[in-house]
Amino acid sequence: MNELTSKQKLFAKNGSIANPGWARHMYYVYDRNQVKNPGKLKEWDFYQIHFGHIVLQITMGHVSYASSISATIIDLDNDKRRTIGKQMMFANVFDDNMPTNPEEPNVLRYFSPNLMCQFETTDKNRRLSFTYLTKKGLRAEIDVSLANVSPFKDKMVIATPFAKRKQFYLNYKENCFVVNGKCRIDDMSYEIHNGFGLLDWGRGVWPYKHSWVWGNGGTVVDGKHFGFNIGWGFGDTSAATENMFFYDNKAYKLGNVEEVKLGDEYRYISDDKRFVFDVEMLYDNFTQTKAVIVNNSCHQRFGLWCGYVVLDDGQRLYIPPFIAFCEHANNKW
Repeated sequence: MNELTSKQKLFAKNGSIANPGWARHMYYVYDRNQVKNPGKLKEWDFYQIHFGHIVLQITMGHVSYASSISATIIDLDNDKRRTIGKQMMFANVFDDNMPTNPEEPNVLRYFSPNLMCQFETTDKNRRLSFTYLTKKGLRAEIDVSLANVSPFKDKMVIATPFAKRKQFYLNYKENCFVVNGKCRIDDMSYEIHNGFGLLDWGRGVWPYKHSWVWGNGGTVVDGKHFGFNIGWGFGDTSAATENMFFYDNKAYKLGNVEEVKLGDEYRYISDDKRFVFDVEMLYDNFTQTKAVIVNNSCHQRFGLWCGYVVLDDGQRLYIPPFIAFCEHANNKW
């Protein structure tokens, strides 16, 4: 596995990824002006927060020919879900305002007469706000702060090439945020106290048709934050995978991870046996989007994960049951 430990440009002169690999921080310097196929560029910032059996998701992003701002609240116990937002076809409302480095202070925002969404990143925290108004009044209001933000905290960064030179994927995922605040969409309203948050930050030019598997989650073990990220299914991952777990804000790299279906349940196990989890399924957050040339579907399966990981010193760390997810997505976009 090729690990980067210092800053370098993402792109070679021909538009391909100069040095495919992974890193614990955003060492890749992403220059949007060097993208060779900007008409197919996809960029998004996706935050997910879970507290108890409630999940909150907020997204801002575009696929060059369309833009999306949305928020979702899910009650895993009661099979209840509310989504609100705005999709704009044939428009990139963000222009060149999507952040090029998720670790640096920045503000990403969208304002319209009925919708306001803003992601603010500072050296000490992140703040997410979302408001949706209609003639009948306030339908959605979200205001949350994310702590456990530090330049010394490890993240997951991966630069993945595809078969075609002009295609690439730069991905940053940060786990183990501590979240407090409030959220409401229509009749679903909650106070958030010490929730668990993650950021999925993606920039890339992808094949029109592709699939992926992605799993992520976080909890507290022995008073320290634990989280994991696993994923596979597209691109050339010979230089690096995105599989790793985090403990006490330190990243532990994994090789390949296998998904095994056991009746109605699942098991996830790394090839070096340092990551072994059994999953009791709770809720399938199925979503599907069809519009013009877009046809996306995703089964985001939440469950109770229980298992163990092995630290670099050989210590086996047992992880009590906690809520996490693994999703299977099939996309044409």
